[in-house]
Amino acid sequence: MHLSCAGTGSRTIIAEAGSGEDSLTWTFLQNSLSKTYRFCSYDRAGTGWSEPQPGVRDALAISSQLHELLKTAHEQGPFVLLGHSLGGLYIREYAQQYPSDISALIFLDAATPGAYEGKAADALGLGEATLRQLTTFSFPVWAMEVSGYARLKHLCSEFPPALSSIQGLFMADQCIPSQDAEQRHEAVALPSDEQEVSNLPGTLPVLVLSEDKSPVLQTPEAFTTWNMLQDSLLRLYPKSYRVIAANSDHFLQTDCPNFAADQIRAFLEPVQDGSAVYGKTTTAPCR
Repeated sequence: MHLSCAGTGSRTIIAEAGSGEDSLTWTFLQNSLSKTYRFCSYDRAGTGWSEPQPGVRDALAISSQLHELLKTAHEQGPFVLLGHSLGGLYIREYAQQYPSDISALIFLDAATPGAYEGKAADALGLGEATLRQLTTFSFPVWAMEVSGYARLKHLCSEFPPALSSIQGLFMADQCIPSQDAEQRHEAVALPSDEQEVSNLPGTLPVLVLSEDKSPVLQTPEAFTTWNMLQDSLLRLYPKSYRVIAANSDHFLQTDCPNFAADQIRAFLEPVQDGSAVYGKTTTAPCR
């Protein structure tokens, strides 16, 4: 498994990417925040530079493998876990399994178990039909990736401008066939994740960073539902507060990288007792 750590400091941030992503999504934040803290990004099995691993790809397996990776690399906790999108479920599972390893959680427009079930899933377009699509093997897509055609034509992913320094690497990286397979396996495990990730109140300090205008959320009902799920994190963690990036997209780490870096620094280096902001939601410019 691939682990990339940079910087030194009193806090060590461990970044967990979302579905279909890997360590490259953290390039800007890692370069920025490693000037003050130690920042580690990694690739889950089958993504980026990490080899595929057998077995179920649920939150328990993924958090266990990350724990073993950090131990093997001699990274010292307690850690600040940073999770984007689906990675939000994985860092919650890690905190459940290894509570003494963790000092704080940061959710970056992160999913919650409720996003994949019932009326919330229907509103967000994450119901059974979408999961079937995510878990279905597509031979044409696989053939284009294996042959190199998809990489040649840049068909795998849109390029985020914030990662201009690694454009060629990013475009090639997104065409790895095993990355699509890992995304399918993770989608298959979502029902297990919903059962594994606890909704019991937590005691850790928590920062919730949220978008407000993702093109993925195409209906008023979807916006309302996503906002409700983000607010649910505040109720789950009493020592938490939320900041919304104005006019932002789901990928805050590349769409609003300076916003994300500034908010993380303010959270990790508070100038006063944080109780004044706990439970509150504010808005800041996306930049």
